[in-house]
Amino acid sequence: MANPVIIWMNATNSAPVTTPFNFGVIDADDVSDPHTFNIWNNKGGATDVSKMEDCTITTRDMSGGLGNTVGSEIEVVKNNWFHVQVDSMGETDLAQESSRIGKDYTKPLGTTGTTKKDNTGASYPTPLKPGAKEILGVRNNGIALDAAGNFVTVTLQADVPLEAKSGQQAFKIRVNFVKLAPYIGNDVA
Repeated sequence: MANPVIIWMNATNSAPVTTPFNFGVIDADDVSDPHTFNIWNNKGGATDVSKMEDCTITTRDMSGGLGNTVGSEIEVVKNNWFHVQVDSMGETDLAQESSRIGKDYTKPLGTTGTTKKDNTGASYPTPLKPGAKEILGVRNNGIALDAAGNFVTVTLQADVPLEAKSGQQAFKIRVNFVKLAPYIGNDVA
């Protein structure tokens, strides 16, 4: 079966997220505005692809590391500045320690949604529901209401400490998952 086909969409599913995404200027000892994204597998796909299993989200430096390379430290990753709330799981913990991601933390991704129609408009005999930490890869019509098992919705927010160094930091938001045995990942820089 084909590999997952991953696309990041904006909060309303009306446009793809362009990379690099700019979280804006965030002052020390402040939090950023929350930003919501939909992470799709096979949006509007005409044929099935592999589902994404054991899905998690975190941040990494631009080389995929933990942000702690001497001389090239990326504080946002190294010091776990970002929080993520998995809206598609009904979470409301964006401001809590349980939502922190970065060098030391990942967060499971998933959805309580189901996929009801394929891309021809035909309904599946029963709605398809992903398991825990899964995102379906079944063909679908790309409409969020019909294909909620094919994507997760997350809200991200940076919490910048008072002692943060000034300047721009480039990093990746990484979604990790398993397709059978090999590791496959997807980044938005």
